[in-house]
Amino acid sequence: MPTITSNHKDLFRTPDTEDKLNLFHLLLNANELTVTLSLALLKIIHGELKSNDYSDRSIYKRYAAAIETLRYRMLDTLQLVVATWKNHQAKSNTPPEWFPDEEPKG
Repeated sequence: MPTITSNHKDLFRTPDTEDKLNLFHLLLNANELTVTLSLALLKIIHGELKSNDYSDRSIYKRYAAAIETLRYRMLDTLQLVVATWKNHQAKSNTPPEWFPDEEPKG
């Protein structure tokens, strides 16, 4: 769970993958997680996990737990996220910058 600190400099630091996972869990627990937010956060988190080599494997376990929690509590949202992720070319309302790993067509 996120920790609250009195250090005001923490407000201005760049969020890391753990912070994004915390945000995901906070939104999920507050029933504020939408398909769009889920897709955006999971895509960013997945990209960071893919591009960084974390020596502490607990971050991968937390990501897996987040997916499992989403599957258990909001299966329809997870299914829509996966479908959108797989078929993003057919979705006109999905911004292409959410899929930076692939070259634009055209």
